[in-house]
Parts: sequence; structure tokens; C-alpha cells
Amino acid sequence: MMGLGNGRRSMKSPPLVLAALVACIIVLGFNYWIASSRSVDLQTRIMELEGRVRRAAAERGAVELKKNEFQGELEKQREQ
Repeated sequence: MMGLGNGRRSMKSPPLVLAALVACIIVLGFNYWIASSRSVDLQTRIMELEGRVRRAAAERGAVELKKNEFQGELEKQREQ
């Protein structure tokens, strides 16, 4: 019969343990919220940088085309 009494006693959680669990849940939730917002900020920044890289590549391609045109014209003038 003593085993039954001890089983009932251990089923009740002390208020300190519940308070610690609630505090842990609050801390973990706060950390998740911060990590999530940082992730969104970083994804936005990555998209902006990818746009800049695409624009720079397009500008470089245009410059290369102009360079090739001028080199072709220069060679034509040298032949004449």
C-alpha cells in the first residue's frame, strides 16, 4: 500500500518546476522569434544583393559588347 501513496505524491508537480518549465518555454519562444526575424532580414538582403549582381552582370555584358564593337571598328580603320 505504501507504493500507491508514493505514486500519487509524485504525480503532483511542484510550482517551482512548473515555473521553470514556463520560463524555459518563454525563453525558447523568444529565441525562435529573434532567429526567425533575422532569417527574414537576411533573406531580404540576399535578394537585394542578387539583384545588384544581375544588374552588374548586365552592365558588364553591355560594356563588353561596346568594347568588341570599338575593337572591330579599330581593326577596320587599321586595315584601311
